[in-house]
Amino acid sequence: MIPIIGAMLLILIIGLVATIALDERHSRAIATAASLVVLVIVISVLFNSLLTGNIVHSEQYAYYLPSLNVAFEMQFTPISFALLLMASIVSLAAIYAGNIEKESPKASSALLLLFEFAAIGLFTSANFLLFFIFWDIGVVVLFFMIYLFGSAGRKRAAIKFLIYEILASSLLLLGILMIYFYTPLHSFDLSYIALNFHLVSQGVQSLIFLILFFAFLINMPVFPVHLWLPDAHTEASTQGSMALSGILTKFGGYGMLLLFATIPIASSFSYYVAILAIISAFYAAFVLMRQHDIKRVVAYTTIVEMSIILIGIASLDSFGTYGAAYGMLAHGFAVAMLFLAAGSVGHLFADRDIREVKGVITTSLSTAYTFLIGTFATTGVPLTAAFIGDILIFSGAQSAFGNIGLLPLGALLITGAFMYFVINKSFLSAKDSSKNVNYIGLSQKVGFGILMLAIIIFGILPFMILKLFT
Repeated sequence: MIPIIGAMLLILIIGLVATIALDERHSRAIATAASLVVLVIVISVLFNSLLTGNIVHSEQYAYYLPSLNVAFEMQFTPISFALLLMASIVSLAAIYAGNIEKESPKASSALLLLFEFAAIGLFTSANFLLFFIFWDIGVVVLFFMIYLFGSAGRKRAAIKFLIYEILASSLLLLGILMIYFYTPLHSFDLSYIALNFHLVSQGVQSLIFLILFFAFLINMPVFPVHLWLPDAHTEASTQGSMALSGILTKFGGYGMLLLFATIPIASSFSYYVAILAIISAFYAAFVLMRQHDIKRVVAYTTIVEMSIILIGIASLDSFGTYGAAYGMLAHGFAVAMLFLAAGSVGHLFADRDIREVKGVITTSLSTAYTFLIGTFATTGVPLTAAFIGDILIFSGAQSAFGNIGLLPLGALLITGAFMYFVINKSFLSAKDSSKNVNYIGLSQKVGFGILMLAIIIFGILPFMILKLFT
């Protein structure tokens, strides 16, 4: 069996070493090449799976902790593969196009390669211990991305991010250790836990569920543990924001999917989780309307979307579960493109305040229309990938919770209305135009194209992923 996952991880490590070792002038090109090779491998696996009808793949290398019954085992399932594909595309776009601020190409490219390594490792982990290791690698890398690159308040935002993530990691480790000690054969293996955790008492199951639930809730993030996200985005570089909302928030979403799939008692909490998700979606939608910084507006759309994804997960319905996975894939593309466009606006006008920035379309046609299409993609307009995810999520939610499951549609409408107001006021109106101080380069336009193509392809041809789920 070809070690596909091992090859991808090795390519990223080689690219990382080469990026650090060689001249800074070539760092972005080396990092882009490594990320592109990984994406080619992922796409080849996708097309092969469409031909063979099988996407499940596992690799086991060695027991690195034989006394604890822990092997270095990697795998991807239909759901994890969808997120792997998303992470590969977003990472490539961030590395090649995201450094609009031109801050230390070598360091930023190296950190993004390491983050892509963590993302691929997490989405392909076959046991909870590996999941935790890759989770922490990703968190540490994003901390340095925020701390080193971005606006004047980046250090304060990075510390706030780290405090929340330390709490999430601590809860995650505690929950994983409890799972290990309470399973009959003391195992971290995801498949074994899913098959045997019903043997654990319901009281212990409930405690473990709540511990892990709050760990994943922080990372998604969902109200009331979301406060780190807007500040992190406001101060982070464009690359940092693309990786943060595009990929890191999916660490929490994927963890939540695993939680509901492995802990039988989760079904008892589904209704309460759905209510929390509804509250979170409306809260974020209303707070979003009070924001003036374009990046903060986009940050709050992430909370709305991840809240909707949470209700799909909580439905425990096949439509809701697959919709949540497809929704995370779609949101990764859309939010990364919105942050790339928001970073371009900041670069063009040295300002991101929607009250001050006007007439983007007269200065940068590509930026204006990219933000418009990103908004379409975020709000689930037909022919975008998010439309498919939303249809599946709300079908599952309505089946599980009745009409209550459709309430987040209201939050999505509020979000869309305000986003279109922002577009009309700052992007498409040509009556007034802010004085531009810069221009965006070809690499940003290529980045727009990569993400836009992904949004449209998976909106028009959803069977490429949905076929894997059946």
